Amino acid sequence: MSAAAKTSDGREVGVTSTPVPEPKGFGGKLLFWVPWPILVAVDLWSKHAVFAFMAERHPASIEVNRPGYEVFSGAVSLDLVTWGNTGTIWGLFQDGTAVLMVLRCIALIGLLWFVRTTSRSARLQLTVLSLVFAGAVGNLYDNFVRADRSVRDFLHFTGSWPWGWEFPAFNVADSCITVGAIGLFVLMWREDHRQKDPDSPSKATPANEAKVS
Repeated sequence: MSAAAKTSDGREVGVTSTPVPEPKGFGGKLLFWVPWPILVAVDLWSKHAVFAFMAERHPASIEVNRPGYEVFSGAVSLDLVTWGNTGTIWGLFQDGTAVLMVLRCIALIGLLWFVRTTSRSARLQLTVLSLVFAGAVGNLYDNFVRADRSVRDFLHFTGSWPWGWEFPAFNVADSCITVGAIGLFVLMWREDHRQKDPDSPSKATPANEAKVS
C-alpha cells in the first residue's frame, strides 16, 4: 500500500507502507473452534448408537462376530458393522496401537500450533483444520476409553460395479480426517502455485508498487 508524502522542499514522493503483521493466537478463529466439538459429538453419538443397536439385535454375539445390518444394496451396498480397529486407516499397523496413540497426541499439538499461526482471514483453512482436529479427537477418545484401545468402525461399503470391491469400514471421525486432509492439501497446493506464479495478483512486486506510487 502506497501514499504520497512531501519532503522539506515541497516535493511529493511515493511512500510504501509496510502492513502490520497479524498477531499470532487463537482468538477470533471461530471457524476452527465451533465445528470440531460438534463433529466430535456427532462421531461419538453415531458410534454409540450403532453399536448399541447392533448389540440389541445380537445380544449373544461379541462385537467382531456380529453379522452386518444391511442399509441398502445394489451396485453400491452399505452395511452397519461393529468392528474395532487397533491400527490406523484401512486397518494398517494393527500391532502399533500404543505408538499410534502417542503420534496422534503429537499430531493434535501440531494442529493447534498450525491453528495459532494461521491468519484469521484464512477461513477455509481454519475450517479444514477443524475437521482434521475433530477426527483425531474422536478416534483418540476410543483409544483411551475402550479396553482394547480399538477405534469403533461401523460403516462398511461394498460394490459390484465396475467390478467387485470392498472398502474398509470407517466412522465419522475418519471421514472428517479424510475430507480435512484433502482440503488442506488442495489449499497448500494452491498457495504454492500462487507463490510460483509471477503474474499472481497476490504477490507484491517492486514494479507494482512503483505503479501505485
